[in-house]
Amino acid sequence: MADNFDVIVIGAGPGGYVAAIKAAQLGLKTANVERDERLGGTCLLRGCIPTKSLLESAEVLELARHGEAHGVIVSDVKLDMKGVNAAKDKVVAINAKGVEGLFKKYGVTRVSGNAVLSGPGSVTVTSKDGTATELKAKAVILATGSAVKWLPGLKPVAGRVVSSDELLQNEVVPKSLIVLGAGAVGVEFASIYKRFGSEVTIVEALPHVLPIEDEDISNEMEKALRRRKIAFLTGAKMEKATVTDAGVEVVVADAKGASQTLKAEMLLVAVGRRPVTEGLGLEKFPKVKSERGFVFVNEKMQTGEPWLY
Repeated sequence: MADNFDVIVIGAGPGGYVAAIKAAQLGLKTANVERDERLGGTCLLRGCIPTKSLLESAEVLELARHGEAHGVIVSDVKLDMKGVNAAKDKVVAINAKGVEGLFKKYGVTRVSGNAVLSGPGSVTVTSKDGTATELKAKAVILATGSAVKWLPGLKPVAGRVVSSDELLQNEVVPKSLIVLGAGAVGVEFASIYKRFGSEVTIVEALPHVLPIEDEDISNEMEKALRRRKIAFLTGAKMEKATVTDAGVEVVVADAKGASQTLKAEMLLVAVGRRPVTEGLGLEKFPKVKSERGFVFVNEKMQTGEPWLY
């Protein structure tokens, strides 16, 4: 027999856990399905929160190196990446526990496992041990978030070609780093690793860094990058990336087609993110329209199925 709810929320990131808590506060019997062992989604576990911890560590390192400007003399300043990661992981764990505590406080039923839409208002959840549980609800909310996007022909290579997910677990500061993509993720990690001691070069295919922001903001960021001696190439497309014994060689072409080869110990691929909607079973519902993984909704955030949001 299926467990019955008023609302099932699939995903426990900022969209999912907030929706689940709000539904419970409004008196609805609510379940939240999350396949990750911890709550919080990309933002808390692999994005905004851990990177801010790294930025704080980078700022402390920089202040210690230049303490004399404030009348504080610090000698033999060193970076301990294990300590940096431990501080980051502590912040993440505390916040994840906080979300878990809010679920308990407001009575949100947490269901761990992979969710698949199995029928109108019906969700089948498969746990890690293979046990399947059927949940039913009057409404189902999709809040499955996003994942790292890879360019065709690129794939992770341990210690050489990485995404932000892998770099967040990194315990070695490369002497040199190429960042492919000058969006928020790319610029953030470029700033962090420059302060950590890497020589950093950013490669962006569009005319400016932070290309989806206002041009005034992009211009200010470019000034900041120059001040920090972070090299950046805009209007430059990657043609090829090759892993070598020494690191990575990246061939890029500028807007006029002229090519150059950049070499570094590590390549960070930060070309954006993709929606996580594959494997949900959306193809069973022809009224639900999607494109490149993005699900179309109306002004009430409702899909073509009246029960699915």
